[in-house]
Amino acid sequence: MARQDARNVKNGEGQARSHFLHRVPCEVLESLSRQSSSDRGVTLEVRYASAEEACKAARKHASNGDMQQALIAYSHALEWDENSASMCDEFGQFLLAHNQLAGAEYLFSRALSLDPLNAQYCYRQGVVLQQQKQLKQAAQSFTAALQQNPRFLGALFNLGIVHRELGETSRAAEQFKRLLQINAEDPCALALLGECQADLGDFEGAVRSLEDAVRLDPQNRSAQKDLLRLREQVGRV
Repeated sequence: MARQDARNVKNGEGQARSHFLHRVPCEVLESLSRQSSSDRGVTLEVRYASAEEACKAARKHASNGDMQQALIAYSHALEWDENSASMCDEFGQFLLAHNQLAGAEYLFSRALSLDPLNAQYCYRQGVVLQQQKQLKQAAQSFTAALQQNPRFLGALFNLGIVHRELGETSRAAEQFKRLLQINAEDPCALALLGECQADLGDFEGAVRSLEDAVRLDPQNRSAQKDLLRLREQVGRV
């Protein structure tokens, strides 16, 4: 993961939530808490003096594997400063890392509303939407990220994946080619471009892409298998 001191804290999890956090799906927060607390004793919530102190504690709890207390600390940090885009982003990344997609989507959207031109926030929102199979919306988020940073490799790669999942093979190939113009030695992009080229009937182009992918990543058995099949196919054309 890359990156909340409640002022009205009471003992017992779930009672220290501001009006802002009530808008984060309750079942998301409760689900994550249950996941991490099943093997732990009850721990009283801690008061923090600032959002920064709460965030620092949350990071420490997360690194120690105490996700329940990390969740509580992040929640308290937002109670201190709900208008911090970076804090929403950090909390969103925490939830995303633990597969709490609804909460992560809300927090990334909140971060974007506070900092609309941040390419990273657009990208992370797209990742959540992609995992939720909201592919068209994910494509819009990745496109927005690329409008801010045309050389954003992660957004190019994921946009290619989304177009491929939508059956838009030509558009997927276009994104992988754009990525390879920036980083010509990305074996994953080469392999996926080869698959797109094969689907589009460009078998010789697919062979070249897959040969480069296998050269860069000899352990990629899927690319090796596709390359062997296409070599045989090209030989029959």
